[in-house]
Amino acid sequence: MRRFQFRLERFLELRRWKERQWEIALAKIQGVCLNLERRISEIGEEIDASRLMAYTDGPRIDVEAMARRDHYVLRLARERERTRETLEEKRKELTKVRASYLEASKERKVLDKLKERRAAEYYERQLDEEFKTTDDMNSAAAANARRE
Repeated sequence: MRRFQFRLERFLELRRWKERQWEIALAKIQGVCLNLERRISEIGEEIDASRLMAYTDGPRIDVEAMARRDHYVLRLARERERTRETLEEKRKELTKVRASYLEASKERKVLDKLKERRAAEYYERQLDEEFKTTDDMNSAAAANARRE
């Protein structure tokens, strides 16, 4: 029995490649989002830690150190806000990339199903032909046996 050859195999390979490229892009953007989320958490922890610092040296309070801490906390708060804005942009991008990946996956799956269906039809026809050939051979043998 001959092996099945799908005529659209090159298109299927192209669709698989396209799907893989979108999968890679999706993984990259998810990694960026996770790093941004982690950075936002780290900034929050830094802010909390800096607020717990004591600025006393015996009975004296170090006002300059308190002012520097306040400036540092403000800078961290601005950085956290910018990071949140970047995260929102990346999440929007993530949504678009995910939609493209799902579309590419759907296109590939359509061709995979077609290939499976055509292969099943091909092998079914091959079995029918094999059965007919075997049946013809048996009929011919039986006819030869009757003649003798």
